[in-house]
Amino acid sequence: MKGKMKRMVSGLLTAVTLFSSFMQPIASYAAEMPAEEKKPPLYQEVKDLLDADEVVKAKDYELEIGDKFDVKEDFSGLEIPDDKKVKVTFEEAKNDQKQDFTNDHADTYTAVYYVEPQTTDHPTYQISRKLIVKEPVTEKQSEGATEQDSGSSEDSPEDGEADSHPEMAAFLESENIPLETQPETETELSSEAVSEVPEDALPEEALDAELEATQDQDTVDEETGLTLADVLTQGEDAGVELLSMEEGETLSFQVYAAEAKATQNVDVTRGTCYYYSDYGLGSYLTYKYTVKFGNITATAYCVQPSKPGPGDGNYTITKLADSKALAKVCYYGTNAAGDEGFFAEKHPDFSAGKRFIITHLAAAYANGSSDAFSGTNSTGQSLAMELYNYCMSQPEIPDVAMSFSKDNVKAYVDGNSQRTEEITFKADVLQTITMKLPDGVKLHNVTTGKTSAAGADVEICGGTKFYLSAPLTQVSDVAGSWSATMKGSITKDYSAYKITTGNATQDLALVFGEGVTDEKYVDFKVSWIELATVEVVKKDADTNDKLAGAIFGIYSDADCKNLIIQMPATDKNGTSSVTFVKTQETVYLKEITAPAGYVVNASAFNVKLVAKGNSETVPNKEQLGELTIYKTGEVLTGANVTENGVSFVYTTQKLKGAKYNVTAAEDIKTPAGTVIYKKGAVVAENLTTGDGGSVSLKGLHLGSYTITEVGAPENYYNAGESKTVTLAYAGQSVETVFSETTFHNDRQKAQVSVVKQDVDTENPLPGGIYALYAGNDIKDVNGTVIVEKGTLIEKATTGTDGSALYQADLPINNSYYIKEAQAPNLYYRNTTDTYSFRFDYTGEKEDSVKFSHIFQNDHVNATIKLVKKDGETGDQPQGDATLEGAVYGLFAKKDINHPDGKTGVLYKAGQKVAELTTDKEGKAQITDLYLGEYFIQEISPSEGYLLDEKSYDLAMDYEGDLTATVEKVCTSNETVIKQPFQIIKAANNGKTDADLLSGVGFRAYLVSSLNTKEDGSYDFDSASPVVIGENGATEIFTDEKGYACSIAIPYGTYVVRETTTPHNYDPVDDFIVKITENHPNEPQVWRVLLDKEFEAKLKITKKDDETHRSVLKAGTEFKVFNLDTKKYVEQVTTYPTVVTHKSYFTDEAGYLILPNNLSIGHYRIEEVNAPYGYTLNENYYEVEVDSNTAFLVDSTSGDTVISVDYENHPVKGELTIQKQGEVLKDYDGKFQYEMQPLSGAEFEIIAAEDIYTADFQVDSTGNRYKEYAKGDVVAKVTTDKDGKAVVDNLPLGKYTAKEVHAPEGFVLNTVPQTAEFAYADQDTPVVSQTLAFTDDRQKVSIRVEKQDAENGKTVAGAEFGLYTAEDVTVNGEVIVSADTFLEKAVSGQDGIAAFTLDVPLGKYYVTELKAPAGYVSSDEVISLDASYQGESIPVITVETVKKNEPTTFEFTKADITTGEELEGATLIVLDKDGKEIDKWTSVKGEAHVVKYLEVGQTYTLREEFAPYGYLKAEDVTFTVEDTKEVQKVQMQDEVPTALLIVNKKGEFLDKVTLLDRAKGTVEHLFEYVTGNLTEVTFEVYAAEDVKAADGVSEDYYKADDLVATITTDENGIAQAKDLPVGKYYVKEVGTAYGYVLDEEPRYVDLTYRDQDTPVVVYDEDWQNNRQKVSVHVLKREKGSDRALEGGIFGLYTREDIKSASGKVLLEKDEIIELKATDAEGKITFAADLPVGGKYYVKELYAPDGFVTENEEQDFTFDYQGDSEANVTYDFTFENEPTTVEITKTDLTDGKELPGAHLKVTDENGNTVDEWTSTKEAHIIKELVVGKKYTLTETKPADGYVTAESIEFTIENTAEAQKVRMEDDVTKVEISKQDIAGKELPGAKLTILDKDGKIVESWTSTDKPHYIEMLPIGEYTLREETAPEGYLAANDVKFEVKDTGEVQKVVMVDEAEKPEETPNTPETPVSPDTPKTGDDRHPGLWILLLLLASCTAGGSVWYLRRKKK
Repeated sequence: MKGKMKRMVSGLLTAVTLFSSFMQPIASYAAEMPAEEKKPPLYQEVKDLLDADEVVKAKDYELEIGDKFDVKEDFSGLEIPDDKKVKVTFEEAKNDQKQDFTNDHADTYTAVYYVEPQTTDHPTYQISRKLIVKEPVTEKQSEGATEQDSGSSEDSPEDGEADSHPEMAAFLESENIPLETQPETETELSSEAVSEVPEDALPEEALDAELEATQDQDTVDEETGLTLADVLTQGEDAGVELLSMEEGETLSFQVYAAEAKATQNVDVTRGTCYYYSDYGLGSYLTYKYTVKFGNITATAYCVQPSKPGPGDGNYTITKLADSKALAKVCYYGTNAAGDEGFFAEKHPDFSAGKRFIITHLAAAYANGSSDAFSGTNSTGQSLAMELYNYCMSQPEIPDVAMSFSKDNVKAYVDGNSQRTEEITFKADVLQTITMKLPDGVKLHNVTTGKTSAAGADVEICGGTKFYLSAPLTQVSDVAGSWSATMKGSITKDYSAYKITTGNATQDLALVFGEGVTDEKYVDFKVSWIELATVEVVKKDADTNDKLAGAIFGIYSDADCKNLIIQMPATDKNGTSSVTFVKTQETVYLKEITAPAGYVVNASAFNVKLVAKGNSETVPNKEQLGELTIYKTGEVLTGANVTENGVSFVYTTQKLKGAKYNVTAAEDIKTPAGTVIYKKGAVVAENLTTGDGGSVSLKGLHLGSYTITEVGAPENYYNAGESKTVTLAYAGQSVETVFSETTFHNDRQKAQVSVVKQDVDTENPLPGGIYALYAGNDIKDVNGTVIVEKGTLIEKATTGTDGSALYQADLPINNSYYIKEAQAPNLYYRNTTDTYSFRFDYTGEKEDSVKFSHIFQNDHVNATIKLVKKDGETGDQPQGDATLEGAVYGLFAKKDINHPDGKTGVLYKAGQKVAELTTDKEGKAQITDLYLGEYFIQEISPSEGYLLDEKSYDLAMDYEGDLTATVEKVCTSNETVIKQPFQIIKAANNGKTDADLLSGVGFRAYLVSSLNTKEDGSYDFDSASPVVIGENGATEIFTDEKGYACSIAIPYGTYVVRETTTPHNYDPVDDFIVKITENHPNEPQVWRVLLDKEFEAKLKITKKDDETHRSVLKAGTEFKVFNLDTKKYVEQVTTYPTVVTHKSYFTDEAGYLILPNNLSIGHYRIEEVNAPYGYTLNENYYEVEVDSNTAFLVDSTSGDTVISVDYENHPVKGELTIQKQGEVLKDYDGKFQYEMQPLSGAEFEIIAAEDIYTADFQVDSTGNRYKEYAKGDVVAKVTTDKDGKAVVDNLPLGKYTAKEVHAPEGFVLNTVPQTAEFAYADQDTPVVSQTLAFTDDRQKVSIRVEKQDAENGKTVAGAEFGLYTAEDVTVNGEVIVSADTFLEKAVSGQDGIAAFTLDVPLGKYYVTELKAPAGYVSSDEVISLDASYQGESIPVITVETVKKNEPTTFEFTKADITTGEELEGATLIVLDKDGKEIDKWTSVKGEAHVVKYLEVGQTYTLREEFAPYGYLKAEDVTFTVEDTKEVQKVQMQDEVPTALLIVNKKGEFLDKVTLLDRAKGTVEHLFEYVTGNLTEVTFEVYAAEDVKAADGVSEDYYKADDLVATITTDENGIAQAKDLPVGKYYVKEVGTAYGYVLDEEPRYVDLTYRDQDTPVVVYDEDWQNNRQKVSVHVLKREKGSDRALEGGIFGLYTREDIKSASGKVLLEKDEIIELKATDAEGKITFAADLPVGGKYYVKELYAPDGFVTENEEQDFTFDYQGDSEANVTYDFTFENEPTTVEITKTDLTDGKELPGAHLKVTDENGNTVDEWTSTKEAHIIKELVVGKKYTLTETKPADGYVTAESIEFTIENTAEAQKVRMEDDVTKVEISKQDIAGKELPGAKLTILDKDGKIVESWTSTDKPHYIEMLPIGEYTLREETAPEGYLAANDVKFEVKDTGEVQKVVMVDEAEKPEETPNTPETPVSPDTPKTGDDRHPGLWILLLLLASCTAGGSVWYLRRKKK
């Protein structure tokens, strides 16, 4: 039942975690549960310690009520591998109520068993299982089970629900809570099995409603922290049986809330059963459970996958990373990802239950389960895979974490608004926040490029980059800052879990996920900038006039070093204002640039941040000039010295002593015009430059002056140079105009040359190299030696004329010398001639001084040495040949020329130069030859040698100028005369055919090398044979044919001897061989030589092998064996009888002689019986009967006898002596000894009786010889490593053994012992006896006495250690190493320290381990030699005395730098506890002594008061060393040092801001920031004598000494470190590029402060002004001085303007400032331009009425040096006015038409000009370029039509622009017609003007009357007389209109009619209007028709265009 509960909890938690929003881990639960009594560990805790057969497994066991079951004894279901290995004991079985087991009712019990291993010491452990007592199975239940079983044969239907989600059990294990599960299987319910829905099942709609209701439920109790997982897990542990509950049943139990540390009541209620087959996805079922605890009511559902459950065991849950597939399914398959997910998009009609099942299947697949889709149909699988693929395509699961890259930002000005820096919203891309922006604030989304509206609510997502902007007035308009807290859109954190069992059954099921409520908030704040306005008014101090052009700066500090902003120049009202960011309440206003003509006011004013109307009076004063004249010249400052010479370095420096006159170069006037000096007047005379190389003339009025040099400094050339200098007005900020000029003088120089000649011919020689050296130490201008005496300066080479000129620029007033460094080719260097000279000043009029010298050289000669050598032996002639007397000739191989190149040929080629004859050594030579090519050839050879026909070439080449004579050796290798000789050797043995003998050797000797003896024979012993054989052999041998031939031997007479004769043959006599002919390959004739054969008798003598005397005992028997024939020798004697001898016997004399000779052969002598007292000698003797064997010739018989001595060894005695004693065995803190054999014991063996020799020999008195007399010492022996000593070879007899010397380390044993030896037989060579001896070990006693070193008294308490001084070994193995501590001994009251250890003999040493208190211990090693002291001393006593001395200290006080002892320091010595030991005041020259400080203790030397001028030293801690030497402690005081730090500041361009941009008002503000200046150089000078602190050493510096030159680094810091304390002043001598030099010296106090200030520091900021620029423009009319106002000019940059950091602020050709000229035609640009830039001024718009030239004028703002504060650039631009020429002409003839009234109006209708035309064109100037004008005729000339107005635009050109207006005449056509429209002639007509005046009269004809030039107006046409038959027409009024068209007037006359016809009045008809039916104007109708058509077509076209 408990197993079911586990699986039930699993299922519940699975569903809960799928839908819940929060689940907490329960890690603290186990840790805080109440402690239990100690029990055996669980199996899982000790399983690794058990053997396999010791593991007992427990399976749950089920039984029914009433079954027979003994719980204590019945172990059914327990798997016990071997009951002999383990003992199983029942412990308890209790239900969840802690009641003991009983089977009388249904219940579940946990049974616990103890398992104890029996055969090992492995630990006892406990196991447990469930004992489930069930109700008996009824028939109905059995049938139900049968039906369920039909679904599957493999699954257990009963546990189908319980096993649905074992993964949640693993969730509990994630906190290491052990779990036990029952291995079971589950099955999919078949459709039949679930066809009948239980009564408690809900319909699908109700299930979905329930599922949806659970999606937002809480699962965490806020008060206790309990989670649903905690509750169900603890409920399972408490035995809550969820599966056994009935519908509506409620169980209650207690759980432990770890967080609240309290218990909580939990209620679990079971609800209705649900079947998933309703959804068509499978046969899953689940139950609804309601869990209540605290404020939580949660609904959980079980899900049943078809997977086998795990077996017993403990499992671990693992949280998956969000990127895992399972986690994605859990997240995106539920509402965790939001409502708009998979189901909402793909299957919105799916119910909650169906969604749940599909998500479960997809999660199982994501887990990788092989049976993920088991139990579902294809629809479910397809839907699950669709969901899975959807989830995989989604982003990673979002994280709730979010933040800003910077959450607190400050805005900055950006153009006309302010903005923040870019900020990144760091969050998941799905996470969003909403920023509710305040009024005026916009959000600029950098990521999307969009900008929000001001004050909008803006949503941004994770990863967005943005910035905020606001107006510059945001602070005043809204607020100074804005902050907000924003909530993230994702409020839950999701995870997934998985359980892995590690066994073979399966991967455990899944935890679908948990959504942990984790609302995240982010804070953000932005602070806006506040602006302030400063206004200033500039006035003249005297007149109060307002001044323009003043520029002020706003600074943050009172010293006005930190510029905030520069104000624009004051305008014509003297006013300037600036708006900037407010950073402080008070700022400081200071004038930067004064108005033109004024001096700048250096005062600074405190200004509140709105300052208006402040004014200051600026006084002006006259500007005077100061003229400084500098004298410069080159001075020697260094030298570059190399191995090739010296390059002198001259530096231009200012020189003193130059004199000048100053005159007026023009009339010098005051500003008022008063003449001070007339032109040419002397202003000053003999102005002399001082030490600084300058002289100044002050108070000069401005003007031009001429300066003339009248005297040069010493050592310099005066060229009489003059210069003109002008002192010009320098602007407002300069009180005194400074001008300077520099005169440069050349040094007087030296010209040094040499000439080279041949010493004999005096011809010039090229190629000679001469070295110029310093004749003395050459010093630079400061007196420092830069070139030492003797240094090479330069080398010069002579040319073809033999001369050379030096280029070195030699310093004046020095000595020099010249030596030849290399001679010309073929010449020897002249080392004796040295030219010396001194270069001194000769006056200012000479620019150079000349020095020259002639050198002569001798040519190099040659010597040829001839060496005649033997071609084989070298210097040694062969044989009797000689090297002396050979004659050679020397010949010229080529022409021999004289080396000077001019004398010519000395010897022609082939000409013999000389002869050479060799001496005894074969040598000859010739000297004093000219160099060239020669050859040598032998003319006649010496004796014994052949003529050398070879010639030898000799090139006598030049070997350098240091070789006076070139020597060459010519070796002539000669061939000696040679010939071989030959020999044939035969035996003289009486044979007819003599045997040829091989191997016979011969040697040859030069007769000339042999000495003659007194007997006339040659002494060969003292002579050496010559080589006559191959490979250097001196002996040749005959071959098998008896033939031998020598090699060819050299010329001479030789004696040849037979030196190797064959065995048994005699040699031949010597003979002579002479070699006189050279036949090396042809031997002399044969020489035949003969030898005689050998035989002898054999004599055998028996001898003693020791005495080597004959054994005088007859009867020794021998046999002789012939080794060649393999037979014993038998000889026959015939006298007195014939006897055949096979053995031979010695006689009483001890020898025998064979009766007959033995032929040549090899024999063996064999002894058969030895004499008495001897052993048989079986080492047979062999003898060679051969002439080489030693033999004697009997003087009587003449027999040749070979003697053989056959020795025998007498029988001997052997005495063995065995020696033992105690020997060191081991060491275990004590030395261990054992009895062992002893080596080294010496014994004497003494004869106990007379001992005779065995050979029976007797002396002259007849007595036998004695080996030893009684009492003689026979032998002395020493025992070996085995303790043995063997005396062998003792003659037979009686002996006594006596120990005379004991072994090393032992005492002598004085008791002797005796042994006797007797003969046995010839086969027993040795008779043996043994004697044993024992010795005692010599022992050691060691004592040390301790004494006081001063009084000699003994001292107790000294500890000594005894050590081995060498390795103690046993049998070669070290048992105690050298330096091993053996024993400690402490001296007693008697001062004795005695060591008790029984140490072996050896060398030891004693050291003092601890000295007595108050004494110095010694590191002295007391060596103790406990070596063996003789065999007579049983115990060695070693004693020594050791004395101790007190410690002694000397304390001194000194200057750490100079080492000088210091007086007046108060010092104290303290012990480790701070107790004062001694105190004193230091005295110079006296060390303070302290004794008896304790060794090893640490003391402190402390300085309470340092001497004045010094720093108090650090405590000196010292430890008393264990030494008798005086220990010295010196405390050294340091003097404080000074550190001068100058932080050099300057302004650097930071940014450029556009202040305004409109025509005429473009202006950029150049904003500079204060930064560091590099490369600013200062000179530091002593302001007083800077003295040493010790009062003894020399002053560091004298007043005004230059102390240091320092330069600012990249940080703008110049430091002078380690200065002596004192007073200094600093001068700035060089400033950075673009800055003005600060010439004011600054005084710095760096004097001594106190003893605790180690470094006196001066650290200040000094600032330099930038060099500034003023750019002025003047605009005027070309050709006049008229200034033009309104011209607009732009100041542009010609290149990119960059900030100090390299950022481009203005790009190339960008406008900097735009201004218009004022009434005076002037512009002064206000831009504060950076130095070094390239700019140009460009006219953009000319003044109105003038032509714009677009002229550009460039300038480069170059740095003008560090003395110029301002640089001015002036530019003038000229313009021409525009010109318009207007003409009025007749349209017909083009002539000027006077009388027309004309006017020109502008674009606004304003009249520019009005006039009446004349016969001349009308000129108008200065019309504005680009504007449109209209020429209008207001009234035409009479008779003319008003012309149309002409619009024209003024072009930008100086050329006259022509406008022509043409007028047309009026044209009137008058037609007189009848009523039919036909012209009617004969009518008299008149035209009257409006005044009735007749204009014209005429009579009509058949054509219309044409009239031109009728003035415009009203007229009357009157018919004066009608044509006959016609009535006169009424007057016709008509108007001549202002048009050039022909105007037609028609007058119609009616014919006269009869009177009876009524007169019908007619309607007046307009003469111009056509009538119906009227065909008089058909063209008019056609025109109207065409016009209508065009109008219609145009309309259609227009409409189409609109449509398009």
